Amino acid sequence: MTDRATFLATVRATPRGSDPGLLDRSAAPPAPTELRAGEDPVDRFQREAELVSTSVLRVPAAAVGTTVAGLLVAAGAQRVAATADLASHLTGVVAACAAEGIDAEAYAEVAPDRGRAGALDATVTGCAAAVAATGSIVTTASGAGRAGALIAPMHVCVVEQGQIVDGLHALFAGSALVDAGSLLALQAGPSRSADIEKVLILGVHGPGDVHVVIVEG
Repeated sequence: MTDRATFLATVRATPRGSDPGLLDRSAAPPAPTELRAGEDPVDRFQREAELVSTSVLRVPAAAVGTTVAGLLVAAGAQRVAATADLASHLTGVVAACAAEGIDAEAYAEVAPDRGRAGALDATVTGCAAAVAATGSIVTTASGAGRAGALIAPMHVCVVEQGQIVDGLHALFAGSALVDAGSLLALQAGPSRSADIEKVLILGVHGPGDVHVVIVEG
């Protein structure tokens, strides 16, 4: 653990505009935000995500579209937007939704219109990464947009198995966030608030229904 004085001295000694890098964690004790020795990252991610009320499905690439469409149909979602960071899965998701009578619009076209964006039932996005040790997905302004994963009552996130990193140290030490843009969000499960009489309510400041589809293989 770095004490405050050492941390501040490091910051002050770093030339403006330079990256001071991360401290060496090789001798650090195990932490809840890191993977334990011998753990499978996909299994750990699913376990942690389900603990915070995220549903997790693991499917082959060919089944992503039908799986996403099935989730939307089960939830009764009709007004749906899909973000560009779905990449190779975007066409399949849009086609599968169309087969179920759902018009999955491009989120980039919906976002500028507050009325249309606020009326969405669900959004379907990709992600920059997912963190196994915390069950979190990582969305960015350059990927899902500033509100793509947050604006609708339901959020479905498609995660490539290779995007799952062990823990927070691996996330920030790797290259996943190089093109993050002006916003980076780590999201673990549905939005939660207990501001009113300490009663826990889901979906107040973001989606209340969150699903992750892990693409295996």
